[in-house]
Amino acid sequence: MPVGHATWTVHPHEPIEELTPNLWRVEQRMNRSNVRVMVLARLADDRVVVHSAIALDEPSMKRIDEWGEVAAILIPNRFHRQDARIWQERYPNAKVYAPSGAVSAAAKATPVHGTYADAPHDATVVARDLAGIAESEGVLLVKGDGGASAIFCDTLLNLPKTGGLLGIMLHPTGTLSVPRPTTLLFAKDKKALRADLEQIAAEVTRVVPGHGAVVDQNAPERLREAAARL
Repeated sequence: MPVGHATWTVHPHEPIEELTPNLWRVEQRMNRSNVRVMVLARLADDRVVVHSAIALDEPSMKRIDEWGEVAAILIPNRFHRQDARIWQERYPNAKVYAPSGAVSAAAKATPVHGTYADAPHDATVVARDLAGIAESEGVLLVKGDGGASAIFCDTLLNLPKTGGLLGIMLHPTGTLSVPRPTTLLFAKDKKALRADLEQIAAEVTRVVPGHGAVVDQNAPERLREAAARL
C-alpha cells in the first residue's frame, strides 16, 4: 500500500515566502508540535524543483504554476514523503528523485525516477547527497540574489528552545543544530558529515532547515558551530 495521502489534502499553511526571486519557502503546521517546510527553487530555464512537497491551497498552487513548470519533486529522506504521490499525480510530467540511500523507502510513496545525481540542475540549482549519513539525505544548493542558500531537511534544524521529551529527543534546540536522531541513528561517519557541513558553510550566505526558522544572519558561522558539535 502506498505511503502518504491518496488525495489532495491541505493542512493549514503560511503564505509562500519569497526568499529570493528563484527561491520560495512555505511552512505548514501538521499539529501543535510539527511544522514542516517546503522549498521551491527555479532553474534558469524557469523549471521548478520542489523540495519536500506539501499540498497547498489552490491560490498558492496557481501562483506556483504561474511561476514555472514543476519539473522535479525531491523526496529528501525516507520520512518526508507524505505528499509526494499527490504532487506527482498533479504534475504527471514531473519526475521524482531521492537521495541514493532513500530511494527504496521513497518508492513506497510514489515511483522514483532517479537519485539526486539525476535531478535537473544548472549553475544556480543543484541537489546532492550529504556525506557521512549513508546517502540517506541530501542538500539542495541554490544560488540567487545575495549569495547561495543551502536547503536541508532533518539533518539540520533551527527550532526554538524546547523542553520535555521532545526537547530531549531533538537536542540541542534553541540554535541551529544537527539533532540527536541524526547524530545517534543516521550519522555513520560524523567526521565526514562535519567536513561536508563545513564545506557548505564556506559556500553559502543562507541556511534553510527542514524545521525551524531560516538563518540569514551569520549563516556560515552558525553552520560551522553546528558542525563542530558532532
